[in-house]
Order: sequence, then C-alpha cells, then structure tokens
Amino acid sequence: MLAIRSVLREKRYLSPDISAKVIEGYIDGRKAVKSGSTWDSLTLREREVLKLIAEGRKNKEIAEILFISAKTVAKHRSNLMNKLDLHSASALTAYAVERGLLAK
Repeated sequence: MLAIRSVLREKRYLSPDISAKVIEGYIDGRKAVKSGSTWDSLTLREREVLKLIAEGRKNKEIAEILFISAKTVAKHRSNLMNKLDLHSASALTAYAVERGLLAK
C-alpha cells in the first residue's frame, strides 16, 4: 500500500529488500564502481539485465521478461560483474542506482 501511495504522489519508492541491497552495495562496492568508459562498454542487453537485477528480479524472472534463457541471463550477470569489477547483486544494484537506471 505504501508503494502505491508513494507512486501516486509522484515520489520514489524502493522496497525494504531493495533498499537494503542498495545500501549494502553502496558500502561494499563503492570503491569498485568504474568510470563512464566502463558504462560505455556495456551492451544494451547487459544494461537491460542490470536494470532488472537492480529491481530485485531473479534470473528466471529476467529470462521470462527478456525472452531469453536463464543461462543467458546468468552469463550476462557474470559479464556485468567482470566488466564492472563488482561481485554481488547488491553492488550491481548500487551501480544501477548511481547510473539512474531505476525509475524515479
């Protein structure tokens, strides 16, 4: 209900689980966040997967949304972690937030 009220008031809302991931990722991964040139190296599909990871979605959900296999999602996740030198979903989420990928 809080999420709906927030959205209706044109405010941002992150679930407690996502908020915890963002904070954890920010604390753990802040030093590992790369410059804009690393962002430029991400493919469009990797950016789509990153956004969905940041929304708290699991590989299977992402696969269904993007009409790809869960193994392909896992490979994109691995590529993201390698390219960005980030080693957890929470660090990826913090990076996505920093890049403005989550809706306001």
